[in-house]
Amino acid sequence: MQIYQLPLGALQTNCYIIEGENRRTVVIDPASVTEVEMFLNSHGLILGTIVITHGHYDHFAGAAELSRKSGAKILASAPDEEMYGSAQKSWADFMPVEFQPIKPDILYSGGEVFTAEGLSFRVMSAPGHTAGSCLLFMQNDGGEVIFGGDVLFLCGIGRTDGYSGNTREMLDSLERIAKLPGDYRIYPGHGSSTTLDYERENNPYLGRYK
Repeated sequence: MQIYQLPLGALQTNCYIIEGENRRTVVIDPASVTEVEMFLNSHGLILGTIVITHGHYDHFAGAAELSRKSGAKILASAPDEEMYGSAQKSWADFMPVEFQPIKPDILYSGGEVFTAEGLSFRVMSAPGHTAGSCLLFMQNDGGEVIFGGDVLFLCGIGRTDGYSGNTREMLDSLERIAKLPGDYRIYPGHGSSTTLDYERENNPYLGRYK
């Protein structure tokens, strides 16, 4: 299964495009419109479903227009619902693009399993960066990979000083992540991909829970 990573927008937010059934794709965290459309067109792909990992605008700046033009449904985290309609709460005020709010078609909170374009996902709540931050586990080649939004980065973690951020909740989430059984490839919201085993050994925020 091909997972495409496109760093987009002023903050180089990672947008992930995953090809599902019949050339239809799941697009995770579209930070812009033009680049996503150009990529899909050049690869002969169709936008099927949009998934948002959390309520910061650099992760959903392109979602409203892409959904409007393609008819794609938007899935997003319920605890961050009020952020999707607020430029201030979503930090859109700090970005050099017009704010376009979204109204998700489907909201999840954690623990759900859903299928989009033939791809299977399960949701793990991981609050701290925002109240609705989560990990999306996707079935891939008999195992699972993680799309982590801004919870966990290569040797780093997401900040907790924004709207609904909470340091205590972040530490609790990191402990649960560190204690997950097995290893996973992690695709974060910014920067390079990594693995859970690597982060357990090299990320100081996870190493404390070894």
